[in-house]
Amino acid sequence: MAKDQKLEDILYYLIEKTNKVVRRHSQIRFAEAGLSITVDQWLVLKKIGDSERITQIELANAIFKDRASITRILDLLLEKKLVKKDPGADKRVYELSLTTAGIKFSEEALMIVKRVRRKGIEEISEKELETLRKGLEKIIKNLE
Repeated sequence: MAKDQKLEDILYYLIEKTNKVVRRHSQIRFAEAGLSITVDQWLVLKKIGDSERITQIELANAIFKDRASITRILDLLLEKKLVKKDPGADKRVYELSLTTAGIKFSEEALMIVKRVRRKGIEEISEKELETLRKGLEKIIKNLE
């Protein structure tokens, strides 16, 4: 078997590791703030909040989750009364929106997320960030 790069030197490994570190750091900050929410639940709340109305299928596609995962997350958020379901134009499809409590909770969580984002890019110049952004966008485009 031919030797290849060390795992730690592979760009895709670094991208995955970055994602895991950011998620773990975010989860710790949520817990410290007393917010009983996971990063995946936050992503669902954020996407629903960004949308006037969104269906469960649109939500799953937007945040790269399968339907079963989205169903589990939504069940928890519905139980916490952070999200509500309303019948859509097609009676088989529900439209999701945030409750008043969900909006307030999202705003609290967003403050933490913004701090995590700032911490993550400390000592990285705007030029470096733009280069990184463009590089990642090219990888996505090449592989879609």
